[in-house]
Amino acid sequence: MSLSDFMPYGAPELLEGASPRMARATFAATGLVAAMVCCAGLIASLARGPALPTIEIPPTVFKLNEFVPLEPPPSDAQPMPKVNVATGAFHVVPYEPPVLPPIDPTLPILPEVPPGTGASDGPPHAVKGVDSIAQDPPPGTYVYTDELPQLVRSVKPIYGDLPRDAGVEGTVKLWLYVGLDGHVLRAVVQPKGSVPMLDQAAIDAALQFRFTPALANQKPVKVWVAQDFKFSLH
Repeated sequence: MSLSDFMPYGAPELLEGASPRMARATFAATGLVAAMVCCAGLIASLARGPALPTIEIPPTVFKLNEFVPLEPPPSDAQPMPKVNVATGAFHVVPYEPPVLPPIDPTLPILPEVPPGTGASDGPPHAVKGVDSIAQDPPPGTYVYTDELPQLVRSVKPIYGDLPRDAGVEGTVKLWLYVGLDGHVLRAVVQPKGSVPMLDQAAIDAALQFRFTPALANQKPVKVWVAQDFKFSLH
């Protein structure tokens, strides 16, 4: 009894045709894969664009101790000029700065107005058409003195109605320029010492102050002195 007697109907025929069908299926699958690979390669080549041409550069060969002759200069080239260098002994000459004419450090003394006339309370006078304010040292400049000026008369500043009603308080810091007779020639507000609504009242009072003159070598000199004016409502 053969094995086909125990198989269902049609099974022996399927077994007999299995090998040819398997061969055909394998061949078809292989062809399909090959076609897909070719298509993928074609698409990739189109995406990259045309291939760049290859340029072959011949190698450069250098020879040891090879001498390359220089090209001769053109016939119309100008020859280099000859420079004659003098020979002999050289010596170093010391540098001598130029001699400047002496400058007189003294400045003209400005005329003072006698006290009591009221004219010395204003700005200083001009000498020979030159503004004396430009000749004065800047506010706060130190001037040598043997004796400092001493206050002999002070005037209380007027507290104006507007700053008083506004409740403005503070301390105004001034530089006072004391002249040769002790009168205040100028009054300048110090940096960071200003109270805008009170500055003018302090200046008006300072211009009425009187000092003893500052002395240097037993002679009166002009000096800057500091003076504070405190304004308080209480």
